[in-house]
Amino acid sequence: MISLNNVTFKWHKNDKTPTLTISKLNIEKGQHVFLHGPSGSGKSTLLALLAGINEATSGNVTLLNQTLNTLSNTQRDVFRADHIGIIFQNFNLLPYLSPIENVILGCQFSKKRQQKALSHSATLNNEATRLLNSLGLTEQYHNKNVAELSIGQQQRVAAARAFIGNPEIIIADEPTSALDTQNRESFINLLFEQASNTNSTLIFVSHDENLKPLFNRSIDLVSLQETL
Repeated sequence: MISLNNVTFKWHKNDKTPTLTISKLNIEKGQHVFLHGPSGSGKSTLLALLAGINEATSGNVTLLNQTLNTLSNTQRDVFRADHIGIIFQNFNLLPYLSPIENVILGCQFSKKRQQKALSHSATLNNEATRLLNSLGLTEQYHNKNVAELSIGQQQRVAAARAFIGNPEIIIADEPTSALDTQNRESFINLLFEQASNTNSTLIFVSHDENLKPLFNRSIDLVSLQETL
């Protein structure tokens, strides 16, 4: 599903020391992975490489049998839109749109995800409604302005947007940092349930190691780089 081999990344080619160095990392289909490490350990850099936002300085980053560093910037953008759902730390919702409209945006740049979404429901609106309900946001909130929702409610909208169209990989970047412990665990369990329903691989990034026991695999980014 995901494979990194002899990967380094430098922000500037003349930098003496890479920001990130990973000799080998494999993640299997359907795994729920907890990726952790302190600030500055390279978590955001690794996510950007996996999402094809940045290109490895050396080595190969391969997702779904596609080596990303052989693609152009535009091709990586298309690959990301088709195969990767992202839950951002700050959610990145459009505040003047409703939850339904925000969720549908997950399909606007990918015909492949549109087709998958429409295989579940008659319309994209219906599929967005189904996902929001499954993630715990009831229909009374679906057509409100998203800016009127609580942080926890906005979080569910962001998750539904990532899952619409069944992308094979879900990347969650510190999505629970604003929640208390009980709500944090509840939301993670909802993510697990949805990821299992779609057989998506979930990569959840956090600095909060108290969440580690919830996952079936954890990766310490500091230790991973120290094994070189």
